[in-house]
Amino acid sequence: MNIGICAPYDLSRDGGVNSHVRAQARALRDLGHSVSVFGAASRPLGGHEIGVSGCVTLVVGGTETALGLDPRAWFRTGRLIARGGFDLLHVHEPLMPLVPWCAVLRSTVPLVGTFHAFREQGHRLYPRAKPLLAPIMRRLAARVVVSESARQTIAATFPGDYVVVPNGIDRQRFSAAAARPDALTPGELHVLYVGRLEPRKGVEHLVDAMQRVRARGIRARLVVAGDGPGRDALALRVRGAGVDARFVGRVSDQELPAYYQHADVVCSPAVGGESFGLVLVEAMAAGRPVVATSIDGYRDLAGEVARLVPPADPDALAGALAQLLCDGDLRRDLGARGRSFASAYDWPVVARRLEAIYYDVLSR
Repeated sequence: MNIGICAPYDLSRDGGVNSHVRAQARALRDLGHSVSVFGAASRPLGGHEIGVSGCVTLVVGGTETALGLDPRAWFRTGRLIARGGFDLLHVHEPLMPLVPWCAVLRSTVPLVGTFHAFREQGHRLYPRAKPLLAPIMRRLAARVVVSESARQTIAATFPGDYVVVPNGIDRQRFSAAAARPDALTPGELHVLYVGRLEPRKGVEHLVDAMQRVRARGIRARLVVAGDGPGRDALALRVRGAGVDARFVGRVSDQELPAYYQHADVVCSPAVGGESFGLVLVEAMAAGRPVVATSIDGYRDLAGEVARLVPPADPDALAGALAQLLCDGDLRRDLGARGRSFASAYDWPVVARRLEAIYYDVLSR
């Protein structure tokens, strides 16, 4: 099968959806398919990736997002589809302007769309733009969501049949032994945060929780792997709280497994807006225990194998972290359970599910 995958955000940047798209492409190639990835890009791309638009950075839902809003994308995407010989197009976030719109509306082959977004109060854009977006939804032969939470967000405006296919991980990459990063000192305890530094991620509550952990006499370092508009405010908060913390900036996909493997606890303190806890599954694949907030996306995913606490509650977060930091046996037990749980999200498993959807669409 010759498959085209359209990415909704700047392919020149690392990010959750981009990592998903690239891993999906690799997994489908491993199954013997020909796969090309295209989308907006602020810098030249290599390999099987094609840029069809420049990028504009906006804040969408409190998150800094780089979108391809270049009108030339209409013509470039059309030429790519005409020349690509695709049997099928898989468009991620098909309602996100502008490149996904171009891919859907210019496609001459069957379309599969995957929806990642989740909003607790519903998506503001969808109801307002329904007349504009409805033709795009009608062109999708199959609608995929990464979680039940994501399904609720899109189906509130566009009811219909959706198939839940979760995000995947390369389990082997996260479980294969990797050298310890310099930021994680041997013989010390470390709590790792991975992700963007922005309000919905709740990292300020993790800083406050680490201050409470320190007040209990537990020596542990917070390692923050990520960047974003909230970094300066968080660094100031760390200094004021007297927390031992190290900001290592954005960590590449190649380096990330080592950070997970050599952390003692991985914490995701988001206060909302998460459709799927990819960081949680990655940490579990590395055998690490996870403390996270009991928001919809996390609770639906890992309520049985992660320690969940109420969002925006530093006291509860500190209690869960302290319990794990003080009990090595508990950390190992929770890590082993998580590793077993993560096997269901291995990309070969997820890719087979997508492949079945593609064949079903083509048969129709």
